[in-house]
Amino acid sequence: MPVKIHPFISKNKGIGFMLLSSLCFALMSAMAQNMSKHFPSVELVLFRNAVGLPFLIVSLWQKPAIQSGGKLGFLIFRGLLGAFTLYCLFYALEHLGLSLTNTYGQAFPLFIAIFTFIWIPTESLKSKQVLFLLMGFMGILLIFQPSADKHWQNHSVGLLYAIGTALGYMAIKEAQKYYDSRWVIFSFMAAGFTASCISLILGTWGNLPNSFWSGQWVNPQGTQYIEIIIMGLLALGVQSFTTQALRFEKTSIVGAVGNSAVLFSILIEIILGHGLPDLTVMIGMALVFIGSYQISKK
Repeated sequence: MPVKIHPFISKNKGIGFMLLSSLCFALMSAMAQNMSKHFPSVELVLFRNAVGLPFLIVSLWQKPAIQSGGKLGFLIFRGLLGAFTLYCLFYALEHLGLSLTNTYGQAFPLFIAIFTFIWIPTESLKSKQVLFLLMGFMGILLIFQPSADKHWQNHSVGLLYAIGTALGYMAIKEAQKYYDSRWVIFSFMAAGFTASCISLILGTWGNLPNSFWSGQWVNPQGTQYIEIIIMGLLALGVQSFTTQALRFEKTSIVGAVGNSAVLFSILIEIILGHGLPDLTVMIGMALVFIGSYQISKK
């Protein structure tokens, strides 16, 4: 007898998948930020993809994809865009820290709104929805209270991370029309793995300094191997749940619900003993909740 799914759950599957993705992302970011004290950012990109790739390969081998295909160039573009976004993410985590990186990262719904207005008129947001997106972003600024004491180049990487994330969400939505979700994820991870290998080879053998594009290999020690595996599995969860969310929901709504990653990050910091948020942060959290809820209403 088939299992009946409650209408509320069935109607909001996309939002549910995105909440799971946001939780995985918050946990992964916290781990990556801590690991950046020991490893260059490009090596973290390698770890992030190396763990998940075997799972995808086995899945595709056991259950071959059924898809129309025909858009290989677009799939490759999606992979390269994803790799670049990963470089931005881990570089920002290393140089800006967890809070500032999340601040910039959660700005991507604003760019989605702009890009959808330009390229996908059928998914354009109403003026009221744009207002709630702005409300959510203002809440994020209040939560993390970003400062301008970091180098402007690092802040530029943070903005590029937000823009790349927005374009990535839209590219996933389009690629799923032609390819199995697993191939979309594979293109992202394979490109990131290949690019990070090249960066580490250039950095290690070419004796280049650790930078956005290059890094010198550092051998993991002891329990760091366990941390690498956990971070990689969380990253696979982020990509898998996000891809599933975009199957069932509009790009703009999925992006707005992604703001919940900020709230999960706050919860993680509380659990780690960093204390309760102050009044300003509480107001920011309320704005994020209101903005994300309103933008998600059908």
